[in-house]
Parts: sequence; structure tokens; C-alpha cells
Amino acid sequence: MRFRGFVIGLVGLAGVMGAAPMLAQSAPQPALIPIANRSYVGINPLGVPFDIFSVEAETGVAQGITLGGVGSYTDVNHDRWESADFKFRYYPGDVVLRGFSLGATVGYLNYSARQCCTTGGTEYRASVSTPTVGVIADYNWMLGMDHRFVVGTGVGAKRVLAGENDRNRVGLDRAYLTGRFTIGLAF
Repeated sequence: MRFRGFVIGLVGLAGVMGAAPMLAQSAPQPALIPIANRSYVGINPLGVPFDIFSVEAETGVAQGITLGGVGSYTDVNHDRWESADFKFRYYPGDVVLRGFSLGATVGYLNYSARQCCTTGGTEYRASVSTPTVGVIADYNWMLGMDHRFVVGTGVGAKRVLAGENDRNRVGLDRAYLTGRFTIGLAF
């Protein structure tokens, strides 16, 4: 009697499992819209009049998700930030490269600042190299007839993973704000 109940239960379970894929196939599925441009390469045009250079690349890896990288150099009042970051972005509109996105960064920073003075009274540069992690919020516009010209802006914050003594030696806070302005081409 117990064996017959076990067999009936097993046959019933197999029937339910076999019917589930058939029901799933008959349910209407939303059509995904093909995205013409999934990748882009851009530069920061502020490098021409100011000492703010960056180059970035990004590519779609899934619906609304991109991976990318950015390298940058910034010199403000003789404080220099040289960084390389790996970026992850999520576009809530599910269209990569277009509109609002939130993301995270993992990178490496080389920061240096002028310090005064050695025994001889001359200035020198103190520096620290350290990993960083950050958060970003960006917005991209895709312009032109084929939506290939990308204009992007954004803000973020990075946490410096160096120890307090290393940061104090060069006068670097444990976190700092970042900005993004880029123009580029999508392909």
C-alpha cells in the first residue's frame, strides 16, 4: 500500500513537472527590442583647456547592464590624481548606454601633492598608491540620427583604502567626490 502511494505521488509529480514547461511556452513573452549600439569609447574634452584627462570604454553584457573601464589624470592646484577603474553600471530603463544609470567602481589611485619643505627649504612631492572602491550615478544622452554620439555626465564618490597614516602623510581624505563629463562614439 505504501509503495503504491509512493508510485502515484511520483507519477503525479512527473506530470506536474512535464506540464510546467508547456504552460510556460504558451504564455506570451515580451519581445526584447534589439539595441543597435552596445559599446562606446569616450574622452573628457576638458583635457584641452584644463589638466583633466580621461578615457573610458563601456560595453553591454546583459539587458541594462554594462562593464567598462576608465583611466584618468587630474591636476588641480598641483595635487595629482592618476587612477584606473573597473566600472559596473545598471541602467534601470534596460537600454544600455542610454539614460540614467547607477553603478560601482573598483580601482587603483596614485595621488601626489606638493609638500614643503625639506631641510634645504625645497618643495617635494609626497605620494600614495592605493586601491579604491566607489559608487557612481550617471546620465548619458545618445544623439544623432543613428544615436551614435554619446554625451555623458555623472557624479560619484570613492573610498580610499589606504591607511590613515599614509593618507595623512599626503593630506588625502578617506573619501572624495568624483565628476564625469565625456563625449564619445557608440558602436
